[in-house]
Amino acid sequence: MSPSAFWALAFEQSTHVNPRQSDDFQEEAFWQDYAPHYDERSPLARLATDVVADASALLCPSDSLLEIGPGTGAFTRRLAGCVARIIGIEPSAAMRTEFVRRWPDNDAQRLPQLIAAKWEDCAAPVVDHVFSANALYRVADIATALLKMTACARHRVILVQTVGPPHANPLVVHAQGDTYERERADALCDVLGELEIQFRDRRYFVDRGDRTACEVALIDWSGASESTEFDAD
Repeated sequence: MSPSAFWALAFEQSTHVNPRQSDDFQEEAFWQDYAPHYDERSPLARLATDVVADASALLCPSDSLLEIGPGTGAFTRRLAGCVARIIGIEPSAAMRTEFVRRWPDNDAQRLPQLIAAKWEDCAAPVVDHVFSANALYRVADIATALLKMTACARHRVILVQTVGPPHANPLVVHAQGDTYERERADALCDVLGELEIQFRDRRYFVDRGDRTACEVALIDWSGASESTEFDAD
């Protein structure tokens, strides 16, 4: 089974135990309750200093950045000072509301444009960099999604993915009486290899203040686009 087929089958099987995977209404109902408390309950962006530093080192002050699934904007706020413009693709209305509420009320950082859409469905602009953190869990066709990120990035695609429970569950496939598991970060690297995309995979340990050490992957690779102007207005 190819890595992309493994991802697709794991996604399909997960819909039987977690309706949020395929039901947009249930997904939004979850975020309506969770979004106001997300930054406090999920403090990765605030605590992952080394991850943010190394991701920021790939950016330039004149660059444009497209973020897939920015949620409440926790990572966005940390990266905003490193680029000239940001645009976010965020399907959740609850998350978009929280994003705006938490954005700094000053002139130093312009409020990014937020597009209400799924990454798979949106007509995304070409930018200097595409960034996403832990936002690909509801993508069924991961190969197409990664190729789209590559096509939209002039310079780099940058992914942050938490590794291992309790903060990130692995992909699980049941086949012929056996159970197979693959950490999401590793599965993403597998699919990039399948697509013959050369990538870099760096791992970090982030102290989130709980009993389990939190491993985080920072995965990046070169984009394919070299034209089409970015316009967030």
